[in-house]
Amino acid sequence: MIDVLVVDDHPAIRAGLVALLRGEPGIVPVGAARGVEDALACADRSRPDVAIVDYELSDGDGLSLCYELNSRAAAPRVLIYSAFASAGLHLASRAAGAAGVLDKSASPEELFNTIRAVAAGRLALP
Repeated sequence: MIDVLVVDDHPAIRAGLVALLRGEPGIVPVGAARGVEDALACADRSRPDVAIVDYELSDGDGLSLCYELNSRAAAPRVLIYSAFASAGLHLASRAAGAAGVLDKSASPEELFNTIRAVAAGRLALP
């Protein structure tokens, strides 16, 4: 099983991702957070294998959150999930320690495959 934390400041996106992940065998959403502080607390409680993190958050940004998560003892692998997945974001995400970047326009199958790749220790960067 792959435990996943979803971090997005839009309630509908968070709820949609959690519902989508619940329907995929082997992937279990263990938490959902709206921002940086909420995500850090949730990660400490749930110890996810993968954190799906939006780039733009209401109280910070996904890259800062990625860096903070990576500094923790039980660090999840971070997948930056953004509607602005440009080449510049790919480089910045890698510098922050993200294991992958995925555009929000990706298909559910592509999302599931990327989560599995990241959880297995592979990089999912274009």
